Amino acid sequence: MPANPPENMPRISPYLYYRDVAGALDWLARTFGFTERMRMPGPDGSVMHAEMELADGVVMMGCPGPDYRNPGQLGGSTQSLYVYVDDVDKHFQHAK
Repeated sequence: MPANPPENMPRISPYLYYRDVAGALDWLARTFGFTERMRMPGPDGSVMHAEMELADGVVMMGCPGPDYRNPGQLGGSTQSLYVYVDDVDKHFQHAK
């Protein structure tokens, strides 16, 4: 039986939906310093599932589809994600 939670996973992990998962992976790495842990390609070669980590946090992500929608498809916000950083002003300037 698998561990609950799985090894190297926090008890709570957000799952975000991006139309361009590969672009999100790149942006999160450049903007916030996330490190890619896993990338699973789908049948069409796009990224179907991915995981990134920052310190002790993990974010999972995938492509929206008929059963899963992202905020852009629904016309509004459907979730929030808090990322705590050491120097918010430095991160803000870097993200700009």
